[in-house]
Amino acid sequence: MVVLLFVVRAQRARTRELLYKQAQQKANEDIYNLMMSQQAIIDESRSKEKKRLAQDLHDGVLGRMFGLRLNLDSLNSSTDEEAVQKRFELLNELKTIEQDIREISHDLNREKQVLINNFVSIVHNLLEEQKNAFDAEVNYTIDNTVNWDKIGNAIKINLYRILQEGLQNINKYANAKNISVEIKGDEENVYLKIKDDGVGFDVNRKSKGIGMQNMISRTHDCKGIIDITSKKDEGTKIVITIPIETKQPTTIPQE
Repeated sequence: MVVLLFVVRAQRARTRELLYKQAQQKANEDIYNLMMSQQAIIDESRSKEKKRLAQDLHDGVLGRMFGLRLNLDSLNSSTDEEAVQKRFELLNELKTIEQDIREISHDLNREKQVLINNFVSIVHNLLEEQKNAFDAEVNYTIDNTVNWDKIGNAIKINLYRILQEGLQNINKYANAKNISVEIKGDEENVYLKIKDDGVGFDVNRKSKGIGMQNMISRTHDCKGIIDITSKKDEGTKIVITIPIETKQPTTIPQE
């Protein structure tokens, strides 16, 4: 009877573990699909913007430049006062075209900034949802110099899930009034820092919650380092360092 009870409990534990892994995998797939769908929207927007800029250049700037060249050619042999005045007017027109070209260049730079990466958009949405759903004040910075297109989806998915787990832990246990999140990078690593002023916990305890275990596991999956510091009534700080290697395959990380 005891053996049978043990077998039943073991089977239930395996079933729960399997269901948990399936749920985690489904969540990963949802994030991946969201990233891909947003990338498709961004690509379409980028394509439309390029077509618009090309049309502006072709129909506007280039046409006006061609007309100016013809007018200047016709004035080359003229030295009278009327020709001098006409040259002056054409030079002013040339300055106007120069300004138009500068504005188109600025449009290109703005497009690059706005469409820097769908990963940033997804993280931004997560943090804005956190701000709207909970009482804690949330401040965050995302380094816009990081080229997320060169970072593999496995790293981005795990970073997102680590941040998600960190926020959930704060919401459940920390009773924090202030939360700060910082995402930045350099040529070798990307960094995620999550800090709160909540109740804190004993980082040396052997038993860690599932959320914290997942954060540690995901960091290690990316060959990264996680540093956790916490003091009672002084809050918690978690710093994740993940190395940037060559762009990883677009496969979804398995649990």
